[in-house]
Amino acid sequence: MKIAVDLHSHSGHAGGVGNIPFESICRTMQIKGIDIFGTGDCMHPERFNELKDVFIEAEPGLFKFKDYDKRFILQTEVILTVQLEGYKNRTIAHHVILFPDFNSIRELQILMDVWGMKNTIGRPFIKCEDQAQLQERLYQIQNIHPLIEVIPAHVMTPDGIMGSKNGLNNIREFYGDFTDSIRVIETGLSADPDMLGGIPDFAELTMISNSDCHSAALNRIGREFTMLNVIEKSYEGVINALRGGYVEFTAEFHPSEGRYFLTGHRASRHDSDEFVYLEDKNDSGIECPVCGKKMLKGVLQRCEELTDKSIAKRDRKFYHLVPLIEAVALGSGVKTLTSSRVTKPFDIITTIFVTEIDLWMADEERIQSELNGKVKSEIINTIIQIKRGNFEFSPPGHDGAYGKLTLKK
Repeated sequence: MKIAVDLHSHSGHAGGVGNIPFESICRTMQIKGIDIFGTGDCMHPERFNELKDVFIEAEPGLFKFKDYDKRFILQTEVILTVQLEGYKNRTIAHHVILFPDFNSIRELQILMDVWGMKNTIGRPFIKCEDQAQLQERLYQIQNIHPLIEVIPAHVMTPDGIMGSKNGLNNIREFYGDFTDSIRVIETGLSADPDMLGGIPDFAELTMISNSDCHSAALNRIGREFTMLNVIEKSYEGVINALRGGYVEFTAEFHPSEGRYFLTGHRASRHDSDEFVYLEDKNDSGIECPVCGKKMLKGVLQRCEELTDKSIAKRDRKFYHLVPLIEAVALGSGVKTLTSSRVTKPFDIITTIFVTEIDLWMADEERIQSELNGKVKSEIINTIIQIKRGNFEFSPPGHDGAYGKLTLKK
């Protein structure tokens, strides 16, 4: 059974976002074609109580909201930091943690309270004194329930385990013996399986993609997702598919749209319209020519530093997709995604194709025949050009700024 999962999100408790109604999430999941969605922030006390109040267990470990047919997995992001020997600064790593039930969450809340957890903005923050303590705590998390899964999140972004802020040479430097318990990694919005496949630590692990979204917007939920092949529709079925590597394909942001793709400085760093980024991934220079300060090293450059070209990359199927609402906006010549000139043709398209995934998986002939005369030809052409890969992001993503979508000339 094939199911589309998006297992990393955030709620209104994560900071910087308001309340995100479950009705809105379920409706967007339906439009996008996402079957199972991570709840986000399930360890935050208010979020925990909210989830317990509104969710009904539909299948073992999978929950539903009211009469909507979409499913949720209990999920949080956890930040772990540790002072590693030989490193001046504390090493930080973000993790997606999946839970089979509310009791497991409660047990981890109790444990983390003992550890001095900070949990004010949705992501529990745990400070470890050394690697031995970090390992012990990770094993304690794992021992709460055999189906709890700890997944390093957005592994190559600056705050990811192998990101530029840490500067690690391998993940064992951080996890120690617990490294052997890591079976799955999240690629993140600024990387894809091809970029990560030549890094020795990641070469044999399951790679998944998630939206890491902070809203129910049409260009957020499902902007990245993973198509799994599961034996049964249950939490255990999902975990077994992840651990066994039963990934049909991942749908990836084009890395150059991601906010940390290239080394650079966004314009706001200089209080002007002038931005800087390094297109040459082999360029080791990181001094900004505008302000002279150190630029934020991007994911592409970091991947290049860690890639072992002697490794034969595994054949992993993935697609570079663009959120359909962004494609429609580009074809309409409109910048505002909420404009009626965008939302009306978007609604027509997703009525004809049922879901956005259905559209992107369709062949060009079907797209032409189904949409011809119903939406503008410019929109149809934009969708087809994106399917062909004839698009780019100019400027590309860098230093926290998303890349800007455009068709290739």
